Amino acid sequence: MPLPIVPPPFRDERLSSWLERIADVYLVSLDELQAHVGWSRFALQLEREPVQADFECIAAATNNSVERLSAMTFQDAPSRYRRLLRSGSRESCPFCSRGLPRPQRLKGWSFAFTFWCDRHNQPLFGSEMRGVGTLGDEASARRGSEILHHWATGRDRSVVPVRSVLSLLLLPLRRASPPAPWELARLPLKRQHDPTIRSRPRRRPVLIVVVPEFTHAVPIYDQRLPSNIANLSDAPWAERYALAIGVARVLKNPVDAIVRILEASDEFGRQKVMTLINQWPQSVHNAVDYAGPRSRKRGTAAKRGDVSRVGRERARTLC
Repeated sequence: MPLPIVPPPFRDERLSSWLERIADVYLVSLDELQAHVGWSRFALQLEREPVQADFECIAAATNNSVERLSAMTFQDAPSRYRRLLRSGSRESCPFCSRGLPRPQRLKGWSFAFTFWCDRHNQPLFGSEMRGVGTLGDEASARRGSEILHHWATGRDRSVVPVRSVLSLLLLPLRRASPPAPWELARLPLKRQHDPTIRSRPRRRPVLIVVVPEFTHAVPIYDQRLPSNIANLSDAPWAERYALAIGVARVLKNPVDAIVRILEASDEFGRQKVMTLINQWPQSVHNAVDYAGPRSRKRGTAAKRGDVSRVGRERARTLC
């Protein structure tokens, strides 16, 4: 028997969001609505892997068509885009949600690198916004978000493949090592001396050279930047926002970015960076070879201890 009251879905609304709002009408949980209507899979699973029988059940209960329900899922999205979806994301636009008891969740907001509402051009808000304001550079973040969206939907036209740029930013700049004293300065004094914090090796990703403000936005002991692209959807907001900035900056001037990265890397990091960029277009690789000798000489000198004042300041920042 059809439900007597069913709020219409918003344009681009996710199936799980709409079903939650239907459950709110009857003052029940989504699980209770599911048990009453009778579909089998969880709503979040149905968004990724639609089941015809479940859709027919929901369609009959809500007086909707299966086709309309299918349009509220990600079944037609490219596989790369689907891998970067944040199924449990709760980010919302305050303007879209004004006056609603429960903010709706739209499909476009679930992509790992969506940070603004495309209707109101306003930032989305969620529960993990710490550090984003310190990052700034909204222009680069917007450009990076656009580049990453095009790449995820199969429209990448960048000179350097976007996947390779993301991989570069996630590479280790140097071998992992425990935090330096100045990296712990924002912690309460008691926690600064906690051996579990002081002794645990921390990764220094290439991202901190391209987006140095990231280390101020998110202290090293709080950073949860994954080591590979497959886990990006689970990264906190600030990490993903910093990566969008980094992608835009690298693609704006790949040669300058690589030279600065090589200059700041130790031999461990330098080998990983060079292995990756050897796969880049030959024109970019040649330009790096041309621009890089002075950088590599400075890196060799630094290993011998002959480090300039500028080099010492940079090392102090990155270590």
